[in-house]
Amino acid sequence: MNTLLIILTAVAAGVTTYFIANKLNKGAVLASASVTLASGIAFPHFFPTMGSTLMVVAACASYGGMVSRKNAPTLGDMVMISVIIGMLFTITASSYAGIGGRLGTIAAISCFAWLGVKNSAKAASRARKSDFLSKSVEIWQ
Repeated sequence: MNTLLIILTAVAAGVTTYFIANKLNKGAVLASASVTLASGIAFPHFFPTMGSTLMVVAACASYGGMVSRKNAPTLGDMVMISVIIGMLFTITASSYAGIGGRLGTIAAISCFAWLGVKNSAKAASRARKSDFLSKSVEIWQ
């Protein structure tokens, strides 16, 4: 249950930040600050036992939501980045606690991972199409 709540929080915070920054054109810093402030106020109040963790997850996802529209052109891309953020946060929860830069590093790794998956899928699709076309030409010759 905790893992699911962490991932859902990451998705909500990441998508909200991305939406404010890119669709409302308010800028990445203002968007991230707004989401982090709102989560810092709301989560400890509504989730007394887990609120501080959810607040940190939301801050981490808001850093991921600062990704440029060039690298994540759709909200679907941001959802996937946020899911990766939630999973990495869960995996690394006990690692490097109190070390500066952990949340930004998780956000950056998540963005890089999603870009890698997307680019690999595009490359594989292009390779498959070109392989198909060359075999088709050989058949007709």
